[in-house]
Amino acid sequence: MVVLISVAAIVNLETTVFKSNKLLEEISKVRTDLFTLRSRVASLDSVVNDIRNQIEKSDDITKSVHFTRPTTSLEKVVLKVSVTFSEFTEGSQLFLNVIDENADVRSYELESENGVFTAMIELFPEETYHGQVRLRDGDKETLSKEFAISHDLYNIQHYQLLGHAWLLETDKIHYSIDLYTQYCRDEELRISEAVIKVVEGEDSRETLFLPLDNNSQELAKAVYY
Repeated sequence: MVVLISVAAIVNLETTVFKSNKLLEEISKVRTDLFTLRSRVASLDSVVNDIRNQIEKSDDITKSVHFTRPTTSLEKVVLKVSVTFSEFTEGSQLFLNVIDENADVRSYELESENGVFTAMIELFPEETYHGQVRLRDGDKETLSKEFAISHDLYNIQHYQLLGHAWLLETDKIHYSIDLYTQYCRDEELRISEAVIKVVEGEDSRETLFLPLDNNSQELAKAVYY
């Protein structure tokens, strides 16, 4: 009688583990599909912003606004802004206003450089910015139309680090850490390497270097038992 109860208990446990594993597999698939969808939406947003900026620049005091990226770090991105004007009075003072999502304004003076006017600005990832050129001629000031500063210029590749159990056994749990990234068309802003430290108590158990594959949504995986 005791043996029969033990066998029944084991069979019941195996059935529960099997069902749990199927559920974990389905959850992992849904999570991956969701992040893939977010990445595709981000790529469409990027294209829409580019088109909107081209439309908004028409019929304005500025002829063109061009950005280059001298330096990049995880904390901030430095951009060089080059502006050409459709018309302006010689001797006028020219400024670039950078407006953040809280409507705070930082003003940078534009200096003449080989026929264009330039300034170096600092932008922080995860924030949203607009730009506006200000022309001062004596007591008169003229403002250009506001234009969006594309996230693609300064936003480090978005990522999400997720951990989950993917297989349950009677004596151990299989656990994985997955690193996902969103669409990023600029190679300079893509994450090229990630480091994960696994801590057990006060000690660092292991340091893992995860090489990334930009052709995949699920870029890196570490598995523990």
